[in-house]
Amino acid sequence: MKLIWVRHGETLWNNQYRLQGLSDVKLNEKGLWQAEKLADAFNQQSLSHIFVSPLCRAQMFAAPLAARLGVQPQICNDLREISFGHWEGLRYADMDAATQKLYLSWCNDPVNYTPPAGEAIQTVRERVANFMQKTIETLSEEEAAVIVTHGGIIRVAVTLALQMPAAAAGRLQVDTASLTIMYYYGGLWYLSKLNDTAHLQ
Repeated sequence: MKLIWVRHGETLWNNQYRLQGLSDVKLNEKGLWQAEKLADAFNQQSLSHIFVSPLCRAQMFAAPLAARLGVQPQICNDLREISFGHWEGLRYADMDAATQKLYLSWCNDPVNYTPPAGEAIQTVRERVANFMQKTIETLSEEEAAVIVTHGGIIRVAVTLALQMPAAAAGRLQVDTASLTIMYYYGGLWYLSKLNDTAHLQ
C-alpha cells in the first residue's frame, strides 16, 4: 500500500508567517498554481482514493487532482490541522514576550506544552494514528491513495510511521505543496520520500 501525503499549497497566511491551525484560510494565487502543478504530476498515475482535510485550503488544493483523475475526494476530519487556539492568526513578531517564550517552549517540547485553548500533541497523534490504521484496514496491498492535508499532520504521520519521539515532528521540514511518500508492507511503514517538491520546478 502506498500513501502519498500532500501538504496544501500556499495561502496568504503562509506567506505572512501567520499560524493558521483551524482558521479556514483559502489558497492564494501561488497556491492555486501549485495545485495545478500537482495535478499535472499525477497525470499518468492510477489512484484509488483521495483523502482530504475538511479545511478549505486542502479541499481547494485537491480539486484539480480529483478532477483530472476522476476520483471523488473523501473528507476526513482526522486530517484537519492542529488547533493553535489563541495563537491562530498571529506571527511570532505579533506575540508579546511571554507568549513568545511559551511558543518557543511548545516548538521545542510539544509533549509538555500546548497552545492556550489549542490542541495537545497527544490528541493529534491519536487521530492521525486512527486515520493510518483505517487506511491499513481499508486499502489493499496494491492500492495507492493521496492524502491532502497540513504540514503538522504530515510531520506527526512520519514520526508515527518511523516510531520517532513526538517532539521530533517539529524538526521535519514539510513545505507547501510538497509530497511525502510512505509504503506499508509486512506490518511496517517505510518512508520513501520526504518534502519532495520536484513537481513544482
